[in-house]
Amino acid sequence: MALSFSPLSIDGAGEYRRLYSLCSRKSSYYSFGSLWAWRNIYGLSWAFEEGLCWIRTEKGVLWAPVGPWDEIPWAELMPRLFPGPETFRFVPDGLAHRLKEALGGRIQAINVRSQWEYIHSVKDLIALRGNRFSKKRSHFRQFMKHYSFTYRSLGPEDGEAILEAQRRWLQEREPSGALLRENEAIEEMVREWEAVPSLLGGLIEVKGVPVAYTIAEGITDHILVIHFEKALSAYNGGYQAINRLFLQKTASSYTLVNREEDLGDKGMRVAKMSYNPVDFLRKYVIKWMPL
Repeated sequence: MALSFSPLSIDGAGEYRRLYSLCSRKSSYYSFGSLWAWRNIYGLSWAFEEGLCWIRTEKGVLWAPVGPWDEIPWAELMPRLFPGPETFRFVPDGLAHRLKEALGGRIQAINVRSQWEYIHSVKDLIALRGNRFSKKRSHFRQFMKHYSFTYRSLGPEDGEAILEAQRRWLQEREPSGALLRENEAIEEMVREWEAVPSLLGGLIEVKGVPVAYTIAEGITDHILVIHFEKALSAYNGGYQAINRLFLQKTASSYTLVNREEDLGDKGMRVAKMSYNPVDFLRKYVIKWMPL
């Protein structure tokens, strides 16, 4: 049986969000906001079949299926849908463990450290107490001391302010394919803000100039994902300020914040670890090898 894929659409968003809510471990990759923002860049399509949403790129690369993983009869389903070998990318640990349990030696699970998602305590990142956060507190205080700023929460009417902050941030960097693709995803998310439930954000301005912003998405009642977070390098402590002020003033009702992966970048890994994660959501490459 071949899966029947079609391009992502708003019409399927409600059913997708229902299936995503049933995942035992919710990766930031599979939030509706993330899929929607990156859909054109990766050429994403989906297929709602067998009680799951299957996701594929335009190059034919399969991602993890989304839905109630623990209720699926994998031992019957996988040989029927995939009679030959198949590879799945970006598979959250909850699904990887379930597939290994159900299919044993027919599954090879390859742990990909660069794709681990960093999970933090919102309470910790607001309080910044103790020696663990001493450097973060210092940077935050320097920002508070040196800049006369305003902070405000963001909504669909703030698209131009976000894009202006993003343009300024991009001008500080050498252009690259990765940055341009990310910029396209940011523009798409801002443009379709109202189509993505639970999207929220924050913006810092200094003398009317947008100098830092964040765009996030609530994926459960208590878990938040930071999709994009940018601060101009000329403003010391900008990243620490937008992180803390956003969580404190806009997202304090959440318990955990997912700050996504480090992509194998050493500097990014050091920065993410410096926020003292309380957990990781690990992701795998899964290779299905039928008997």
